[in-house]
Amino acid sequence: MNKFDKMLYQKAAEEKITMPEYASQKLEATLAALPPRSEKRSFTVRFTKTLAVPACLLFVLLFVMPNVSTAYAAAMEKVPVLGELIQVVTIRNYWKPNENHEMNISAPNIPDASQGSAEDYINKDVDQMVKGLIRQFYDNLELDGDEGHGSIYVDYNIVTNTERWFTLKLSVHTISGSSSSYYAFRHVDRQTGKCVQLGDIFQNDSFSEILTENIKQQMRLQIQENPKMTYWIDDEEHGFDFPPLSSDHNFYFNEEGNLVIPFDKYEVAPGFMGCPEFVIDREIVLPLLKPEYAGSHS
Repeated sequence: MNKFDKMLYQKAAEEKITMPEYASQKLEATLAALPPRSEKRSFTVRFTKTLAVPACLLFVLLFVMPNVSTAYAAAMEKVPVLGELIQVVTIRNYWKPNENHEMNISAPNIPDASQGSAEDYINKDVDQMVKGLIRQFYDNLELDGDEGHGSIYVDYNIVTNTERWFTLKLSVHTISGSSSSYYAFRHVDRQTGKCVQLGDIFQNDSFSEILTENIKQQMRLQIQENPKMTYWIDDEEHGFDFPPLSSDHNFYFNEEGNLVIPFDKYEVAPGFMGCPEFVIDREIVLPLLKPEYAGSHS
């Protein structure tokens, strides 16, 4: 473990752990609205390949796990769309097993996705992510028992949904010993029908160093304007200066059409800085983009 790893571990352990306010409010409101729970029942469900309805995946997963007793509410909700745009439905599971452990998951699913399509890939990707988080939750529950604390919150929103471009954002917040927050963005170029990563929208790999240096300049300016702000750059003591952006790094285009580069909690700054995001000036981005992506997000 190098100096930076040790420092990061210590900072995470010392940080005050608080539940995200929006997650707490949403969870309590949902639980209050649920009908009274009937007598506990045991379910044993065999998961087979014959279960072909994607919307059932999360429901089945929750009941194949041993000793699961839940207050369950499922809703299939269409996101408002204009024209023949991508539609998304939601499977929601709300569960509060005891005072110390909570799980609140809103998992998106794109219905009627054809086999091998970008939409099908997103469905499988999200399903795999949710399954991993639920396994993590149950593992922590088994280890902690009634003594520890653990929570998982998953939500999503549609960032962009046009005839050319689709962006889905998943938000994950976990609490188990220390808190963690991260986001996952999934993009579909509807003209090609393919999923798109950051590196795919640029002409060549030079975008990485150019965008990274711009972000570092923004960080330095923020620190200069407010010394309380901290980023892990130019740090000779701990030997950390985050590397150039990878081709699969998270990104999205905001409502103004500007490229935004988000970072997970602890990725480039201490936990109190949250999940920082940086807007890249359009004059820097446009010369680097492939022509077909110059306006595809709008």
